[in-house]
Amino acid sequence: MAFVPKDRSEVEPWLTRFYNVSDNLDVAGLSTIYTEDAKVQFGNMPLMDGLDALRSFFVPTWGKLEMMHHGIGDYELVGDKIYHPCSITWKVKADPEKETIVVPAFAVFHLVTEGESKGLTSSAEFYMDSSPLMAAIQRSSS
Repeated sequence: MAFVPKDRSEVEPWLTRFYNVSDNLDVAGLSTIYTEDAKVQFGNMPLMDGLDALRSFFVPTWGKLEMMHHGIGDYELVGDKIYHPCSITWKVKADPEKETIVVPAFAVFHLVTEGESKGLTSSAEFYMDSSPLMAAIQRSSS
């Protein structure tokens, strides 16, 4: 069940819950971490608006992954926002190099603090260099 972290000690359990959903690579869980109208930005990519847009993005992307893991680095809770450097580890299915890709990233989560969507993410920004992942996906497609 979603909850709103009230202080720094509750942020890591919130992040762990969020990343467990993502790292399962199953879009069915997206509605347990994002609001129906969530807005999500990955670096320079176009803004994704709503769960349907997120599903459309993640289904083909996650389908190419053997695994994904988010490592929780530091974090800060400021009002209804979590600021969070982390690392992301990927393995791509059928990558001939069988590379384990690890990149640093930075995330900002905007949380809903009351109502029916309390504890869910209403918007998020993720900043990382995904080019090593894209290169592995390209290799696996060749």
